[in-house]
Amino acid sequence: MTEAHAGFAPTGACWICGGERLRPVTRAIFEFSAYAQQDPELARYTGATVEIVRCRGCGFAQPAALPSLPDYFERMYDQRWSDEWMEAEFRDGTKDLIFREVVARLSDRVPARRRTLLDLGAHVGRLIQLAAEAGWRAEGVELNPRTSAYAARATGLPVHRADLRDLEAQGRRYAAVTLIDVLEHIPRPVEALLGVKRVLEPGGWIAVKVPHGPHQLMKERIRGRVVPGYRPTVADNLVHVSHFTAGSLRMALERAGYVDVSITTAAPVLPPPGQGAARAGRVAVRRGMTAAARVLPFGVRTPLAMNLQAYARAFV
Repeated sequence: MTEAHAGFAPTGACWICGGERLRPVTRAIFEFSAYAQQDPELARYTGATVEIVRCRGCGFAQPAALPSLPDYFERMYDQRWSDEWMEAEFRDGTKDLIFREVVARLSDRVPARRRTLLDLGAHVGRLIQLAAEAGWRAEGVELNPRTSAYAARATGLPVHRADLRDLEAQGRRYAAVTLIDVLEHIPRPVEALLGVKRVLEPGGWIAVKVPHGPHQLMKERIRGRVVPGYRPTVADNLVHVSHFTAGSLRMALERAGYVDVSITTAAPVLPPPGQGAARAGRVAVRRGMTAAARVLPFGVRTPLAMNLQAYARAFV
């Protein structure tokens, strides 16, 4: 008989607006059989499911419950990538358009003499490398021991394996903090945004990129209809726990005490190099969709806007 997993704890009201009118929109499935040797307790969740529910008030979506297993998310993200994989991830350039644009927009907002930047979820360090090349004094936070060590080695820049509270206690403050494809992985995101504000200088800027929740789900459902055998997924294993709309992202930032909030369609991830004409076509399509979403009235609300990019200033 298979031993039972540690169970689930209900999440309750909407993490953004506190609303209690939540409706199911999809279901996340857990698959951790690959962790059977590394973490048997985590592997016991394989086959379990949990509903993803959307708030009727603000449009934000979250799991109806979270695993009760201690340190669930830390254990799920204990991924042991090879050096070769990390090197390829650093060099492939698929997110360089996003990173360069974020750095450029922050440079528009922060005078050169004040350009200190902290990248949360620095992964292999590509963003901080590009920020440093653009004249920023850049640092990262990355909790995975393998990727944090690689990022520090590849960039020669400080990469902290630390909690924001540790950096705050050390008196570290930054003119800008970036969370690129990070906030969707964090439960109760308003609390996370409050934590970020404590390491920002007065009037400092935050840049947040997240998937556009309803549009990502729509894309997955369409793909499931046209690709034989494909099962739509936006949240399996609860890799994504916070599913934003433009309105709920704005509300999260404002409730955390940020002002001058602007939200637009994020730059796209580009295909990896080496695919010839096929890659060129995909690049053109992705760039075209982003450009159209940015010029159309209310374009951020259209299906062209698959990802959201926000900038906001910490209220003084």
